[in-house]
Amino acid sequence: MNYLTARPSPKALIESMRNLGYDLASALADVIDNSISAKAKNITIDYAWNNSNPFILILDDGTGMSASKLFEAMTPGAISPLDERDLDDLGRFGLGLKTASWSQCRRVTVSTKKDQSTHHLTWDLDHVATVDEWELIDTLTETEKSILHERLEKHDSGTAVLWTDLDRILSDTGTDEENERHFYATMSDLVIPHLSMVFHRYLEKSSTFELKVGMTSCKPWDPFMSKHQGTHEVAAEKYSDKKIVITPYILPHSSKLTTATEKSEAEGSRGWDANQGFFVYRRERMIISGGYFDLKVKPNRANRLCRIKVDLTNEFDLQWKVDVRKREAIPPPEYRDQLTRIARNIMEKSSKRYVARTRSKVKLRKNQKLEDVWLRKPIGEKIQYKINPNSPGLKLLLDENNIDKSVAKQLFYLIERTIPYRSITLDNNEMEDATDHLPEEHIRPPKGMFEVAINLIKSSIKGGLSPMEAIDFVTQEVLPSF
Repeated sequence: MNYLTARPSPKALIESMRNLGYDLASALADVIDNSISAKAKNITIDYAWNNSNPFILILDDGTGMSASKLFEAMTPGAISPLDERDLDDLGRFGLGLKTASWSQCRRVTVSTKKDQSTHHLTWDLDHVATVDEWELIDTLTETEKSILHERLEKHDSGTAVLWTDLDRILSDTGTDEENERHFYATMSDLVIPHLSMVFHRYLEKSSTFELKVGMTSCKPWDPFMSKHQGTHEVAAEKYSDKKIVITPYILPHSSKLTTATEKSEAEGSRGWDANQGFFVYRRERMIISGGYFDLKVKPNRANRLCRIKVDLTNEFDLQWKVDVRKREAIPPPEYRDQLTRIARNIMEKSSKRYVARTRSKVKLRKNQKLEDVWLRKPIGEKIQYKINPNSPGLKLLLDENNIDKSVAKQLFYLIERTIPYRSITLDNNEMEDATDHLPEEHIRPPKGMFEVAINLIKSSIKGGLSPMEAIDFVTQEVLPSF
């Protein structure tokens, strides 16, 4: 048997590895993982436009690295993902530092200090493209010296990761002023909320751990509002010798949130709908933020109070198919039924809480119930259908248009006495036969129903509901009765 060695081109492979799907926030989170694994207590992300030569610097006060460990850390694939990892290790593939950095810049320099010795190595992608070799550079430019020296020297040990030539952040078509504005806006509006979410459990549990972006300290964003008295924590379920723990939460309804800050924290930067579902953690580091994988569940707005925490150790990385970026995971087949059952159960409880609180905010007469438009009344051997004037949909329409009750009563009586029951039954049977073969999306409600819905939503808002509560009330309580 003959064997042929197939060595990939370094310049081609690196350019391909730059497109694994990182955005700036997730790339920075991947680098911060290394700092946490190195026992850092203070992590700072410095950044500056630097006269149109912007840089980003991730600095920590962790244990630092020796020269040999730095070389290993800068070598792609130096550690196999199959190797057993320390339980405190947030890495897995031996690629995170490199791929995360390459995804954002063409030059990444790592400077590390340990036992009073400092070592530096640089990946310069333009140099790799020129020589087409896996060549690292072990000297610093004057610019790199000026940025790194003072910052790293103030720590007894630690590591600094410097990104320059930020080609993925800057736009070739944007003006210098536009690029600068975009650069700073991305750091403040996207990076800070993402890091506050991903590392919220580290920020919560230790008063000695600090993560700063520029001059801003990241404040933990707890998706479960676990300290709020209105949050309901459902009993946790444990699997695999308690190494997998699933804990559902039902958040308080918005009517229980008394301040704008509380409401903003509950919703999160991505909104209510995006934040419902499963939140998966790997050693307390968030890797999945919301959603229901591809389980057979049907989320809707009433499930927005449903959030489910899944805790894994890094022993399950391969089983759960955690990706290089640590932003995706796929539950293995043996857990899918349990996850589906838990999701459906907590979604049902969330929906009941949400609808109950929304109903209580609707202004109804004393003892009035949310009933259907039509009432079915047995009279002797016959069944009679009568219009219910207390139906919320009809009441909203009558009140909004100031229709006199006596006029409405006469109108309802006329409709009740002139319904062509038999014709409706025959026509519906024929329509069912004709539409049985059509996809569900081709069978649409009549256009007039949309107009009715819009008017009902407007009326509900005038009655005191928020826009989202009005939409939920009309779509889930009023329209189904029509």
